[in-house]
Amino acid sequence: MTREPQTPGISVTSDFWERLPFDVHDAAFRADPYPFYERLRASGPVARPTDGVLVVTGYRASLAVLGDPRFGMGAGALESQSFLLTDPPEHRRRRVRVSGAFSARAVERLRPAIRHRTGELLRAAVVRGEAEAVADLAVPLALELICAMVGVPLADRPRWYGPLSGLALGFDPPELRDETTTARLASARLEFAHYLGELIRERCRDPREDLVSALLEPGPDGTRLTGQEAVTALGQLVVAGYEPTVHLLANGLFALLCHPSQLERLRSASSWAPAAAEEALRYDPAVQLITRIALCDADLAGHPVPAGTVVGILPGAANRDPGVFPDPHRFDISRGPQPHVALGWGEHFCLGAQLVRAQAQALFTGLARYRPVLTGEPLRHRPMVMMRGLERLPVVLTERPEDED
Repeated sequence: MTREPQTPGISVTSDFWERLPFDVHDAAFRADPYPFYERLRASGPVARPTDGVLVVTGYRASLAVLGDPRFGMGAGALESQSFLLTDPPEHRRRRVRVSGAFSARAVERLRPAIRHRTGELLRAAVVRGEAEAVADLAVPLALELICAMVGVPLADRPRWYGPLSGLALGFDPPELRDETTTARLASARLEFAHYLGELIRERCRDPREDLVSALLEPGPDGTRLTGQEAVTALGQLVVAGYEPTVHLLANGLFALLCHPSQLERLRSASSWAPAAAEEALRYDPAVQLITRIALCDADLAGHPVPAGTVVGILPGAANRDPGVFPDPHRFDISRGPQPHVALGWGEHFCLGAQLVRAQAQALFTGLARYRPVLTGEPLRHRPMVMMRGLERLPVVLTERPEDED
């Protein structure tokens, strides 16, 4: 019988990051964490590097944690102002307020706009003959789409670049931030909260069909969010919908560029777009570490898990589990539909999953038509722990599609 969680007051301790079985600051790890994951996998789908910590590399074990209510967000979850950080049933109560904006039907209505904006960005790049795929393509596509969904006026959208870049620093835990990073994050949060507060007050006076107005509507139980709760929830939604999307798009483009035969397959038939997006998500996900806490005594893959144990799930390792994905280190868009955990699983499955997929399909297909190639410039990954993404991805566009004017 599944036991109900009993200890929501426990949390991830500050020394968790030092107890991981790899050095998160190591340059070799940041450049390519997958060999490190494979060495860890030799211990089985679940490793216990020290007491109080489990690290999950197995696909099925990852699903088991993410789908089990005995594992949750931990301390402060029930009091959190953002539903992204809450456990059930509060998570479901708050999530339903905005889920309609991310439904499959809503995303289908956005696809023409996504394709149009992708085309504009690519045409601007082809005039130059080259593109920096992160700054010129992934960032503006992800930013402008989330701005449109929130309801940010066109004139205000440039104001979001700076704060969003700073807010991305919040993905890593406080223990891994230096003073400069902490100050920049605090400044970005203050600036962003100020703008969101103004937008919320405007929507209170003039509701529209956007995320802000949806958050201000009464929930199924008739309750309303306070202004501060709305600011916090909206800020979390925007950051969670922007930063990981940028990295997923850039990582996927890099994988395609490193595998020209797969890029050519996509160029020759756009029908491969959904498969290319899924394989890119599996092969090199943006989110590389998900933490959960055992809220009561539990078990996992034969391991007893005392209440308070921190469980670190490695989506990049789970997505390359050879027991589920044959020849898992091969990038192959013809692999076929296989569920992965790049977008999470269970109660906290990515709310914007369909939106991410729509953007990836449009950008991968659009860029493939220009026969892009890497410039050969050395590439670096951003110095982040929870997330994996390139700082820059310069490419040369070698020809114009025949159907372009």
